[in-house]
Formats: sequence, C-alpha cells, structure tokens
Amino acid sequence: MLVADYIKSKLGKFGVFIDDNEIEALLLKNSIASDATYTVDSVDKTEQALYDYIPELLVLSSVSEGDYSINYDKEGILDYYALLSNNLGQPNKLLVQQPKVKNKSYLW
Repeated sequence: MLVADYIKSKLGKFGVFIDDNEIEALLLKNSIASDATYTVDSVDKTEQALYDYIPELLVLSSVSEGDYSINYDKEGILDYYALLSNNLGQPNKLLVQQPKVKNKSYLW
C-alpha cells in the first residue's frame, strides 16, 4: 500500500476526502516520495504529516445546500489528532484551554 493510499483511507474514515494534488503537496511538504510504500519505516513520517495537516482540515466548514452536502466527523478528527499528538510526543494544538476565573475582589 502506498503512503498516499493510507492517508486517503485514514481521513476517509472521518468523511474527509482529499484530492490527489493535495496529497501530493502533503507528501512533498513532509519529504515523502509520492510512490513511497507504507512500511514500518515510514510510519513516523506519515503520522507527522497527518499531525501537521489535520489542523488545516478543521478550518473547513460543513456545507449543505439542497441535496448537496459535505460533512465530516469533527469530533472523530479531534480524537484522532489527540491520539496522534500523544503518540508523537507533540503538543495537542487543537486542545481548547478553558479560561480560568480568578478572584480579584481584593482589588476593590
């Protein structure tokens, strides 16, 4: 199986379909040959490529107009990104920090 096919399959599970040009650019950006086979040696580079690409995906919004609609599983993507972040030892850039309420009444 090619790395490109693996990425398409992985993202397809969440309802995201990526065209060949975008896959080619993603592979090029991460120094992965377009005809590279998905092997044990390419797992880390492939996961890093997905880690870098997923935040870009979440900018897209779901579209629905008449019979035409484009949807994806945003929660599933967020969960998968958290898993990738953990596996790679990278920070989860999509983790939304809740603001902390602090008592400043002593300043009054």
